[in-house]
Amino acid sequence: MRQASLKRLPSRFLVTGGAGFIGHRTVSVLLDADPGAEAAVLDNLSVAMPMPAGRERLVAYEGDIRDRMRVDQVLAEFRPDTIVHLAAVHHIPTCERQRAYSLDVNVVGTETLLDAAEAMGVARFVLASSGAVYDWRDGALDETDTPLRARDNYSIAKHTNEYQVGFWGDRTGGFARIARIFNTIGHDDPNGHLVPDIIKQIPAGQKSVDISLGNLSPRRDYIHADDTARAIAAIACEIGPPAVDVYNVASGQDVSVQELVALLGQVMGIAIRVDEDPAKKRRIDRPSQLGATGKIERRLGFRASKSLRIALEDIVRHLNRELALSP
Repeated sequence: MRQASLKRLPSRFLVTGGAGFIGHRTVSVLLDADPGAEAAVLDNLSVAMPMPAGRERLVAYEGDIRDRMRVDQVLAEFRPDTIVHLAAVHHIPTCERQRAYSLDVNVVGTETLLDAAEAMGVARFVLASSGAVYDWRDGALDETDTPLRARDNYSIAKHTNEYQVGFWGDRTGGFARIARIFNTIGHDDPNGHLVPDIIKQIPAGQKSVDISLGNLSPRRDYIHADDTARAIAAIACEIGPPAVDVYNVASGQDVSVQELVALLGQVMGIAIRVDEDPAKKRRIDRPSQLGATGKIERRLGFRASKSLRIALEDIVRHLNRELALSP
């Protein structure tokens, strides 16, 4: 099996899901960071976001990660030294309503990609996993000490993906990295629900409003999509041992839904009063999810640079722009 040098700076990146919310940002960061880098995108365009275009050193391939012939063709043509695997069904309601479909994409698709990478001798693989794989615990969730426990269909898939990548690393002796991504938000998230749901309940021109949501007490670690992309790119460019390792991709700060609503009200200049609606409450809802960030800071020098307030300002600005342009 051909295996690329693990000591040479990676420069040819295949980004699956590279047209997506985090993917298109990751592609841009990788190309901007190194004038000698080249990137390819493999995406089936299922979330209706456009394929990245207009960039030098970028090749775009439309295709499904479950299609072995297409995956083989892309690997043979582009010859990546690193695969950054972001393609997945991320939308949690879809993962629960269409369980077999989402597991087919998220688990079988990942295995198809790993098997093709092994056959082609690609020596570096970066998996986008999720902070949802951690067991429910108060305090910061740590890569080394916090136990894992999947509690829904999406986290089952991501937990399985981590084992798949681990087995691939053991078989091939390759460089395998797992990015456990926490709650990433941004203005173009096709799966965004909480912030848009809040804004939709606010009539235009109001300075004070009452809204209703589900559970208000759960705390989440929100990270701006631009920072998530920077973290993934840093992991993909790491020069490290040919082994399996894990990094949290998080801000290291958490807020409750109630606190998020209050901050959004400040950004919008609106007094928002919120009540819990029993009909909207999730039957199973993680009380806390905070990512420990010490490891990625020490090893890769990464720290989130854009606050939750900045993320909310971006979302509100783009939503206002869309409303102004709508007929």
